[in-house]
Amino acid sequence: MATGRAADVLTTVTSVSLLEGLRDPTHRAVWTDFVGRYRPLIIRFGMRAGLSGADAEDAAQSTLTVFATAYADGKYDRQKGRLRHWLFGIAAKHINRARSNPRRREVQVCGQPGETDFFAGLPDQDKLEGLWNKEWQEAVYRQCLAEVRTTFDERTVAAFKLLTSGDRSAHNVAERLGMTDNAVYLAKHKILKRIREILPTVEEIW
Repeated sequence: MATGRAADVLTTVTSVSLLEGLRDPTHRAVWTDFVGRYRPLIIRFGMRAGLSGADAEDAAQSTLTVFATAYADGKYDRQKGRLRHWLFGIAAKHINRARSNPRRREVQVCGQPGETDFFAGLPDQDKLEGLWNKEWQEAVYRQCLAEVRTTFDERTVAAFKLLTSGDRSAHNVAERLGMTDNAVYLAKHKILKRIREILPTVEEIW
């Protein structure tokens, strides 16, 4: 894990700390934190894999329920693999199950006129893992932004987000936020630098 200033000021709770807290079945706050962190990620993963929002939510619920049971039974060993890989295995199983549901196939085919082989277009395991890794990386980036908000003022963060999303120019962002063009560029530079500093640590502890 990274050390020094980048690690010292992070507010992110480590996955290890969450897992340790889950050993106490009465520690509801920890379970709430765990679900709040990983449930949205699993839902987005399911939707990337082709599930409807409702099916993705069901798959996420099943994934976390199975995880909780297996973890309580002592089946998770961090020495044999990181949490992200174990969660992927469980989530992929439940997403594949949802995708192969006959009722779901009927709905999908009917909803796509001319589709003759819906299941042939579904991601294979390697593609699923690629989708999962992409979703995980985006979740880590969102956490980096959350960390950035604790050290930069709201307008600086807003300038960074506006400039790095979409096709807005620095001048357009500056006019919108009442800043100079140079201040907008400086906001982007400072926040990118900070994200680069904390990214290795967030990746490790998230």
